[in-house]
Amino acid sequence: MQKLKELVNLWDVGELLSFKKVKKGVVNTNWIIKTSSGKYILRKLGSNKKPSELSFEFKYLDYLNNKKFPYRVPLPIKNKKGKLVVNKGGSYFWIYEFIDGRDIIRFNYPELKECAKMMASYHKLIEKSGLNNNVSCSDFAKEEILEEIKSFRKDIGGSPKDKKEKIFLEESEKLIKLFEGLDVKGYSKLKKYPLHRDINPENTLWVKKKLVGLIDFENVGEIKDALIKDIAGMLQYSCRDRKNKYKLDLKLVKFFLKEYKKYHPLSKNEISFIPSLIIAGAIEDFSYSYWMLLNDPERAKLYRLKLYSKVAQWHNEHKAEMLEKIVC
Repeated sequence: MQKLKELVNLWDVGELLSFKKVKKGVVNTNWIIKTSSGKYILRKLGSNKKPSELSFEFKYLDYLNNKKFPYRVPLPIKNKKGKLVVNKGGSYFWIYEFIDGRDIIRFNYPELKECAKMMASYHKLIEKSGLNNNVSCSDFAKEEILEEIKSFRKDIGGSPKDKKEKIFLEESEKLIKLFEGLDVKGYSKLKKYPLHRDINPENTLWVKKKLVGLIDFENVGEIKDALIKDIAGMLQYSCRDRKNKYKLDLKLVKFFLKEYKKYHPLSKNEISFIPSLIIAGAIEDFSYSYWMLLNDPERAKLYRLKLYSKVAQWHNEHKAEMLEKIVC
């Protein structure tokens, strides 16, 4: 409590009264803090993130705010020295005002309708922004993800020491072959932007079934991607089948795409990349889940390794069926 009190005192946000560590999220460490002036979120930059990415994230959020994005975003508050970030003990901290609202665990048609409108509005602003994080990545981040998975396999060697290593070796062998055979031809022609890439039920905030806020923009500084990647990621986490989490409810997917097209154009060519993007995204999540098991075991979940592997494999087997049902 005393260390947090000293940290919070670096901002002009009142006296710390109470705090609670947020259990959700797998990148940054967050605390909900109550002070004599109100309610805030204190964040600590994750060990796999760079300060330069954080600086770009703040610039990005400031742009959305200045352009009157009609949803609240986590705007950092300047401290007593006029800085947005504090370096304390080698870690970076910042504070933003708590955004009232709750997440909705599962989206249905009303939530997808709201989310489609929000994403279309967001994409329009980013297309016009000229924001550039000056980073690049291979199509579908294929080269980078494969390199990371192969590096993990090399570290494990031929004799896994525990269950997580055994599962990783077994599942990654299947996923490497799948990913290497994934056709990325044509995706490189799509224009790339710094994007959220993680719009899902946990990162949206709702008041009385109305979407009011979007949080967790930590991806915007580290990669550029096509708008359809943002959409594919949202579908992967927001349109899951009720019985089988590794599958998509294709009726919900088609509904979302129709709603999005009311506010922003979306070509059949862009839609055709959705199955491959979900496969690539699931393999990326698989690799990141293993990284979490190594670096943040308290919040990591072993079951995610097999889940993400199954997501990738199912979508690979059903690509043609998906496209037949969702192209509108």
